[in-house]
Amino acid sequence: MKLTTLFAGALTALSFGAVAFAQDYPEMTLRYSSNIPEVVNTSAIDTYFSSEIEKRSGGKIKIEHFWANTLGGEAEIVDLVGSGAVDLGLIVMGNQTARLPFAAVTNALPMTYADGPKVNALTREIMTNNPTVVAELDRANLHPILFRYLPDYRIYCTKPIRTMQDFQGTKIRSYGSYVPVLFESLGATPVNIPPVDMIQAMQSGAMDCTYMFNSGVQAFKIDQVADYATDLSFGVISAHTLFIAKDKWLSWPDNVRALFEEVAADAEAYGNELIARDEGAAKDAIVAAGMEIVPFEDADGFAAAVPDMLELWVGSMGDKSAEAQELADFIRANR
Repeated sequence: MKLTTLFAGALTALSFGAVAFAQDYPEMTLRYSSNIPEVVNTSAIDTYFSSEIEKRSGGKIKIEHFWANTLGGEAEIVDLVGSGAVDLGLIVMGNQTARLPFAAVTNALPMTYADGPKVNALTREIMTNNPTVVAELDRANLHPILFRYLPDYRIYCTKPIRTMQDFQGTKIRSYGSYVPVLFESLGATPVNIPPVDMIQAMQSGAMDCTYMFNSGVQAFKIDQVADYATDLSFGVISAHTLFIAKDKWLSWPDNVRALFEEVAADAEAYGNELIARDEGAAKDAIVAAGMEIVPFEDADGFAAAVPDMLELWVGSMGDKSAEAQELADFIRANR
């Protein structure tokens, strides 16, 4: 009886301890803005993140998701997050190159990165330790939390692209400041639009091709309007990064910040596995859906036409070119 009583008492103490631990977290309900629809595979990273925050906080911290720019578009999202009007926001840094040119470097540049997990680590390193990038984010009152990558970008078209000549005048979906330069170097015409507008643009003839990756084809219904892909890869990039207002972040208790960092690390690992798995299966899926993957016949001509995107980026930095060159050298050594 004494052992049973002691055991019951120990369970009670553990139970009270767990409750006390959960009560250490403040009750919070946070709004989380995403630029993409929930059906896109990488949105599972966001729902994993929010569900783990709620579970590990004992239900104290809840996160409400708002998908496909319903809380504000690309033009507003930096200020919405920086002001705290949106608690947590995914930002496509390549769309912010005029304001955040250094912080955008791992998202903005095509044909520069080849390894997804490495680009995550690189993005985290420069956003947390490079003085120029940190100062840039501080001016916008942004603190990065969660990193992910997007797999090899390719093009999906209403006509086959086999040679350099086929690029001439072809209207291809792009974004930001540097992807358009890439397509112009190939002789194509870039069309900057968000992913949610791709299908309508291709249906109307405003675009001939879209710029995406295999695992995004069916999620965005590209296979309904494009009959052809190519085997050309334009490289991986850092994807939209999750940010919070820096002053809000610093106002949170230490244990809340530690919880978010712990869950973000787990969500990044989860995302790395998800992206690699889904991309591996996606090629077969788009072929099964009826899309033809067209071999590109002029790899040498393609390579000769593509500029060195890092050098192009350095050259655009004006009076910050020395800092840009230093960062470019770091990227070359660590990508």
